[in-house]
Amino acid sequence: MERYRLSFCNAIKLDEDLAEFIVDEGVELNLALVDEYHAWIVAHLQRPYLLLVHKVNAYHYDFASQTAMGTLLGIKAAAFVVYTHISQLTTQVMLSMPRDADWVYRIFNNRDDALMWLGMQRESNDHDGKILKSTSKSLIR
Repeated sequence: MERYRLSFCNAIKLDEDLAEFIVDEGVELNLALVDEYHAWIVAHLQRPYLLLVHKVNAYHYDFASQTAMGTLLGIKAAAFVVYTHISQLTTQVMLSMPRDADWVYRIFNNRDDALMWLGMQRESNDHDGKILKSTSKSLIR
């Protein structure tokens, strides 16, 4: 496990193709930060990329970053770990924005389940060119 500091978050390289990101409290993600995030992924991970976004802090996205987040070619799957209903809703809104991306995502309420799912995604074959987007039901009550 290797730890890195980006200007707005901590990145933890968990495996050659898998990283965890913890965004700082109060950050507003913009296009420059999304570019920094994508550049770090390309520089430090092997394709196809598996991403874990651990939402322990409150932060938000400007409109442009919502549609740009996750459009990096090579992202196979992303898991989002949320702990509050508000965090779940804001993540769902961000993920519902139209974007040119061919990856799967899922929202979890604990890190272990998210990592287990990402491991299954690593082992899965291509999904026949379909964008399979799903979220866990009733994660936060």
